[in-house]
Amino acid sequence: MWLLVVFLAIPIVEIVLFVQIGGQIGVIGTLAEIAITSALGLVLMRLEPHRNAQDVRAALARDASPASPMAHSALRLIGAALLFVPGFFTDALGLLLLLPPLRMLILARLFKTLQTAARRGDAVIIEGEYETRPTQAPAADYTRLPNRENRD
Repeated sequence: MWLLVVFLAIPIVEIVLFVQIGGQIGVIGTLAEIAITSALGLVLMRLEPHRNAQDVRAALARDASPASPMAHSALRLIGAALLFVPGFFTDALGLLLLLPPLRMLILARLFKTLQTAARRGDAVIIEGEYETRPTQAPAADYTRLPNRENRD
């Protein structure tokens, strides 16, 4: 339900900001801002896979988990996509996601939420029994090979 509210609220916020800020900076300024931030978002989206690969390689070289660089890369990519979308509100959100301290706060909050969900017992545990048996190839029964006389 809250996702629907977000999708309905963002265009309304963007329209209000276009009217307010567009009235201050004019049509040319508004179009220039949209063009510049869209170009910046496109460049960042194109460069992100290379930066991600470099960060993951560096993490693996120091025997660290690549999860953190990949999570940061995902948030940077979302920020770049928000910059690409025309609008003042989405541009502000995109620029905020490009700031490392804010990304750290978001990832810490997400990790804490995931830990809480795991402790609550949301995971499904299926109990069962098993036994281990030695595996042997079945013995071939060469006594029952067909011959020319006993063919069916």
